[in-house]
Amino acid sequence: MQRRIGFSTLGVLSLAFLLSGCGGGTENAVNPGTASSGAAPAAAAKPGGLRFIFVTNSNADWWNAMEKGMQDAAAEFGVKAEMRRNEQQSQGQIRLLEDALSLDDVSGVAVSVFEAESPGIADALKRLKDAGKVVITVDSDIAPNAVDARSAYIGTFNVKAGEAAGKAAAALRPDGGKTAVFVGTAAAANARERREGFFAGAGSKFSQVEIFEDQTDKNKAQVNVQTALSKYPDLGVLVGLWSYNAPRIAEEVSRTPDIRKKVNVVTFDLDELAVGHLQNRNIDATVCQNPYDMGFQGVKLLKALVEKNDKAIAEVLPDGKVRDTGVRIVVPDKSSPVKGDNVMTIEEMKAWLSSKGLKST
Repeated sequence: MQRRIGFSTLGVLSLAFLLSGCGGGTENAVNPGTASSGAAPAAAAKPGGLRFIFVTNSNADWWNAMEKGMQDAAAEFGVKAEMRRNEQQSQGQIRLLEDALSLDDVSGVAVSVFEAESPGIADALKRLKDAGKVVITVDSDIAPNAVDARSAYIGTFNVKAGEAAGKAAAALRPDGGKTAVFVGTAAAANARERREGFFAGAGSKFSQVEIFEDQTDKNKAQVNVQTALSKYPDLGVLVGLWSYNAPRIAEEVSRTPDIRKKVNVVTFDLDELAVGHLQNRNIDATVCQNPYDMGFQGVKLLKALVEKNDKAIAEVLPDGKVRDTGVRIVVPDKSSPVKGDNVMTIEEMKAWLSSKGLKST
């Protein structure tokens, strides 16, 4: 999600936490010196060009936008870049990182960390770095005590994104309410930070009843919503922290008009299946990140770090620490009580997506 058109710099805010994906992520100092698990089609590279691998923390439509930004940057900068999607949680991500370690022609790796506190993932990143490969994190960062395993972080400041989602919930529901939170794994850095930010932004009138984890199993994600609605009949707000949670929540609440009337739905990102639900007002607000810019700037930074190009590094990391790709809040239409410079309607977002050749973000 990288600084193009309306999604630039500290831009892009999206309620629902519009991810997996990442205020927020990590504001630690940078050291510039230094899906199925199958690979997506790689962008073309010049003969002898650098090769980079992006490793995701899940396999959702959200990554398509990052992949497009990654491929556009690879074509522009004359390098090769490919995305490898994780579906097997921490161990699956570790295996993908080990695969990258075994590839001598891979100069740099970008990873969206599945579980921030996982020693195995931190160790895998350190092994890549010790082997001379440049390592950065995108979207979801490693834990603060392990940031020396990577050179930089590009993504959303997730605490800020969470605060934006919380403020949207407060605008939608001034009297507050009991809140259920849905996510793949609550241990992921972006999940922790979004949840923390949400309740800070929403205020004391909102209380968490339970966090429902689905381990990125979409069927379980939907069952979790059913369980929450049955277990907590007085539930007021449903919050989806990862992109695929949004359509699962929307589908369940839309089945029963009486339930839809009494609950508010706030999510993160804009899954392709969520677009129609926003248009049909089954989602009240979603906080959108800018995965396109994460992919574009990630490739640009990897190339700059490998080549030790200080000028290019500074362009991506002007503050010398991390790059916040920002968020935008997307609402059904202009009648929404959620207001602000960073708020846009679903029709406005669809126009931006079309300009990039995307269907989700």
